[in-house]
Amino acid sequence: MKSIVFLLLCAISLNAQTIKSSGTHFLDGIKDKSWANANGENFANAKFKSYTGTCYTLLEVDETVEVSFQAFSIIKAGRLEFKLIDEKENQYFYCSATKECELLKDVILEKGKKYKLLFTGTNANGNYEVTWKIRKK
Repeated sequence: MKSIVFLLLCAISLNAQTIKSSGTHFLDGIKDKSWANANGENFANAKFKSYTGTCYTLLEVDETVEVSFQAFSIIKAGRLEFKLIDEKENQYFYCSATKECELLKDVILEKGKKYKLLFTGTNANGNYEVTWKIRKK
């Protein structure tokens, strides 16, 4: 019986790898005529008009894992840049769009580090969506 409980706990801990996301956090100087966003356990998205400024979603992992990111944006006017950076501003991916951008990237996220999905708009009209999932070994 003890061995069954131990195996069950091991299986639960293997599946307990999580990515904690928080925000959308806005930095000073944000301007927009319209903004709507949603964030969840494995995504961040927004629709906007005349967006100028920078915002970010904070990501943390409970153990070092490989994460698959998929990002897509459609920009009808202006420019949107998005990137994934760590606390030392090391960049893991980057996209700059005046029309659209599609990105697929696998990244190792390390336990104990904080990462930012950073979105910077310059009079941008459009939307973005970023999703992520832990890659299974």
